[in-house]
Amino acid sequence: MIETLLNKYGPDQLSYYVEDLDEAAERFHKLFGAGPFIKMGPLRFQKCVYRGKEIDPEFEIALGMWGEIEVELVHKISGEPYLFDEKGYGFNHINVIVDDYDEAIEQFAKYGLEPGMTMISSDMPIAYIDAMDVLGHNIEIHGPSSSATSLCRAAKANWDGKETWMDIREVMAAMKH
Repeated sequence: MIETLLNKYGPDQLSYYVEDLDEAAERFHKLFGAGPFIKMGPLRFQKCVYRGKEIDPEFEIALGMWGEIEVELVHKISGEPYLFDEKGYGFNHINVIVDDYDEAIEQFAKYGLEPGMTMISSDMPIAYIDAMDVLGHNIEIHGPSSSATSLCRAAKANWDGKETWMDIREVMAAMKH
């Protein structure tokens, strides 16, 4: 395989926009054995720009593992519209880690794909490339950051598969050992 900017790491996450976080996590656990899910939130970004307008959405997420890929379930708490609302509930985006954020934005632009939403979270720039017309979903890009994935992998390693949820404090304690 030829390594490129957009396939060096490959997609590491599937993300779903959901109306009910608990119900969605239960469904993924029962259907696919995914989990354990770790709930985080309410969360806000340091900065978020949707279609050129600065917004301040509040949301919560659940992260879990489905085999080797992370599943992210996103539930918006605030009523302010943002990119995920355009398609509605269901599969929303894949996540692709890139070494050079600006170069990735330029590479997508060559194919007519632009960010529909950008944000800063934990001092890291993140973009959601609007690929709905081309692929039927968005593409999230950001630089390497293993914190969430490491957390999910540690949770999975210490999970008996019975419960859908794992408390983040249990996961953090297991990571210290």
